[in-house]
This record gives sequence, C-alpha cells and structure tokens, in this order.
Amino acid sequence: MGVTSIEWADCSWNVVRGCSRVSEGCRNCYAERIAVRFSGPGQPYEGFADVPAGRRHSQTGAATCGVRGKWTGRVELIPSKLDEPLHWRKPRRVFANSMSDLFHEKLDPLAIGRIFGVMAEAHWHTFQVLTKRPEIMRDWSRAVGHYPRGDRSETPVMGWPPNVWLGVSIEDQATADERIPLLLQTPAAVRFISVEPMLEQIDLCLTAGSEVSGAEGAARGIHWVIVGGESGPGARPFDIAWARSVIAQCREAGVACFYKQAGCNVIVRDVDDMGPDDYRAWDDVHRGEPFPPEGVRLRLRSPKGGDPSEWPEELRVREFPR
Repeated sequence: MGVTSIEWADCSWNVVRGCSRVSEGCRNCYAERIAVRFSGPGQPYEGFADVPAGRRHSQTGAATCGVRGKWTGRVELIPSKLDEPLHWRKPRRVFANSMSDLFHEKLDPLAIGRIFGVMAEAHWHTFQVLTKRPEIMRDWSRAVGHYPRGDRSETPVMGWPPNVWLGVSIEDQATADERIPLLLQTPAAVRFISVEPMLEQIDLCLTAGSEVSGAEGAARGIHWVIVGGESGPGARPFDIAWARSVIAQCREAGVACFYKQAGCNVIVRDVDDMGPDDYRAWDDVHRGEPFPPEGVRLRLRSPKGGDPSEWPEELRVREFPR
C-alpha cells in the first residue's frame, strides 16, 4: 500500500509511471521531483525521468541535491502493481496515480481498461482519479463499455464503476473553463475539481443555471471541490481570499468543499485574514502600521500551510461528498 500525506486520501496506488507537463499547474510538479530522485540505474523511475548529464551521484546514480530534472515523456502501466488494491481488505479512499495521469495520451487505452477493471473488482474501496487531460477521459468513457478484470479474467464489467470518482485538476480561470465542461460530459459516481495549485481568483460556475463555455450548470454534476496553495521549491503566491471565495461558491451551490492547504507562499490583503496573534506574524511590517495594498506574506509553522489551527476558523473546511 502506498503511504500518502495527501489529506483527502487514505493511500495512493501508482500503477502507472511517467508523465509530462501540460499546463502552468505542472511547473513545480512534486511528482516530477520525486521521480527524478528515484530515476537512477535500477530505481523505479529509471527511464521515466532524468537530470542533466553529470548531475547524478557517482555511486548511487541518484540525482544530486537541488538538481531540477524533468519527465522524459515515457508513460507505462506497471503490471506488477495492478492487483495491489485487491489485497487491501480494509476499505480505503485510494488516490489512483498520484505520481502520473491515468489519461495520459501515451498510455494505451487497453491499459486504462485494465486499471478500471481492477477498480471495479475492488468494489469495497473508493478510487479517486484526477486528470489534467479530461478530453481523453471523456472520449475513452464514450468508446469503452466494458473492461477486463485485471489479469485474471476477460469477463466484462458493464457500466461505470460506482466506486470510482473522477476529477479534473485546474489552476486558473482558463483551465477551469476548458476542463470543467469536459468533466461534466463524463460519467462518474462522483465528479470533483481539484483547484491546486490555485494561481488566481477563479469562478467555478457551480450555481445552478450558470454556464461554463456552454456547459450546463455544474451544480447538477459537481459533487466535491478541493482547494489549496502551492508548496515546495518555487511555490507561487496564494491569496487566502481565493480560498474564501471557493468555499463561498461551494456553500452557495451545496457542493462539498475540502480546503487542503494554504501552501508555503501565503498572501493576505486584509488584516482580518491574519488570525490570532499567537500563530500569525507580519512579514517586514509591524502591527499598527497601515496595511500594504500588495498584501503581507504569512509565516506559518506548517511547511505546507496544512495545519487548520493556523487558518481563520471559517476556512477550516474539510468535507467529503456524501
């Protein structure tokens, strides 16, 4: 079982390796950084990620500290990991492919079918699938009416597995307008949106009757929204007011919301968003001075800004869809 620190999942299942960047949300990809660390000879991500020549440790083959590598573009199903969820007897929320994209354009559609077959067979788990390629997800779902059950049987599994949640990852208004309508055209027991890393204010158009590039109101088809700021090296600013806006949109539409983290580059533009003095601190300004229009960067104890006790109380929202 893959241990995960992702708060909205119990574990991860990385049955596919490899990926490639597709939009601005991928710029500081944590999966790419991890893959580069384990891309030396004989390591799990050998051939899937790489670093510049001469920047590996001479003995272990691991990337030297601080080196920025990248995906090679190779994407493959790992057959030895295919049936892992069938051995996990306790029901879990399983993040499928936290290190890749199940609907990557280089992954064989038959491989996707095998993965869905295992998810259908492991019906006691809930599988959470996120993609930045919803057009492939939609087209695949329209083209395939059954999928083989892993490696053990070719018995078809008709219909869409009710224990599989499908979601799209967005980072700005452009990706929201592009990807959410495609998600709404895809069958799933639960459809969800991951707004992470959130890079600007976004209107998710969740209220009934609203439109996103001609799509029907999302309130009838979106069941869950995750929101969070960016963490790790090079994290871009996250205005805490953006999270407040997403939570308000979800409240208005009756959609479950999960505020995952503030990230490590948190900006506030209103003194009321700073919270109690015992865990907030001004950055380069002092209490009593005029609040700067460009905002103030917060210093949080949590490296990812993931400790709810450091947030204003009304932002401590971690809901799951029913």
